Amino acid sequence: MPRNLDFDQDAAYRTIEDLCKIGPRVSGSDAEISAVLLIEKRFRSAGLSTVQILGHEHSFYEVQTATLGLPDDSIVIQGVPCWMSASTILGGVESETTYIGSYQMIDGLKREDVENKLVITLYVDRPGETTESWKKLYAMNPDGVVFLDLERDVAPRDFLNSELIPSFSRIPSIVVSASQTRILHENMFGSQMKMVVKGSRESGNMQSIECKLKGKSPQTVLLCAHHDTHPLSQGATDNAAGVAIMLEIARILAQQEPSLSYRFVSFGGEEFGMKGSRFYASQVDLDNIALCINFDSIGELPGMLLAFASGTDEMIDWVSKISVGNKYPAHCRRASTTGGDNKVFTANGIPTIHLASYGTTTGKVGHSAIDDVSLLTPFTIGELGKFAYSIIKNLEINKKIPFKREVPDDLLQAAKQRLVATDS
Repeated sequence: MPRNLDFDQDAAYRTIEDLCKIGPRVSGSDAEISAVLLIEKRFRSAGLSTVQILGHEHSFYEVQTATLGLPDDSIVIQGVPCWMSASTILGGVESETTYIGSYQMIDGLKREDVENKLVITLYVDRPGETTESWKKLYAMNPDGVVFLDLERDVAPRDFLNSELIPSFSRIPSIVVSASQTRILHENMFGSQMKMVVKGSRESGNMQSIECKLKGKSPQTVLLCAHHDTHPLSQGATDNAAGVAIMLEIARILAQQEPSLSYRFVSFGGEEFGMKGSRFYASQVDLDNIALCINFDSIGELPGMLLAFASGTDEMIDWVSKISVGNKYPAHCRRASTTGGDNKVFTANGIPTIHLASYGTTTGKVGHSAIDDVSLLTPFTIGELGKFAYSIIKNLEINKKIPFKREVPDDLLQAAKQRLVATDS
């Protein structure tokens, strides 16, 4: 039987479906373990037997429900609990509301303005600046805090902030879409409202899985993606699609006798500041890894394919030529702070390419409950997969990495700074 050395977009799409059927794959949860076992099965069915699962302890949040509404339940809107939020008592918290606008207003508040009240405020993503303001807000002991997500009208995005865990775990906190709260807007100024939050803090093991394919040369290309998701999200575009593309390329290469060596890794913990890839980088020998290719954030086409490259000018020119020659519009950009797990390897001095597709769902559904498989098509997965494989084929034709294992200092420092910012 002839070998199938073409990218099989339908097979990749079925992998996305199977990962999404598992549901939210929060690192540390049983669902993440199910995802890792599925990925292991795909590796082995492709004939790749050198498989290793890496795990380490990790606390996660078992999300259940979050609602905001009127005390008589005549109006109830759905929200998302903030990461590690305290649960309310069984009947919820019923308190007088106060709407304080944005975080800039917090410095002007007095304790009596906030204490024992249900505080409603806009969610603005400005790391550091907003965090310090919100710490001041929580120190004034509100009964609960409601953040209004201005970016997503359909489903709110929860957010993970390790520095605010002590505050969230003490006081019930949720995120709701601003569009939903319009029906309650007139009740946000001194009326009684009710918040219900159900969730629990659990302990588990963050999981990553690696498979190796030895080639004729010890020069190694690391292809990676992350399988974990935000709570309540099936994570189709972020990032079951990335895992599926990586697995399909692994299948194709496993049928050949490659010139280069390859590592295929599906990381856990990307949504927690790349904890899985950071742990991996601290535990394994990175000396032979000459290039990292990461798949993450796959938007539905029409749109364009993107290659964010961090390396020397020689490397950027090489990626750019492949991009320009691609059938579907593709663009290479010099950058080191886009993507996720690739930043860890850039910060370790390894050139990286973050492959993504910018399309109709990009930036609108990630980290939310509507990120499911219905948003993607096999065609979209196939176009990014074929683009990625054209990069691999070029490497195989060269039989070596055609540029230095070097990251320019500005890109190196930018990646390191982004990782530091992620910790806050």
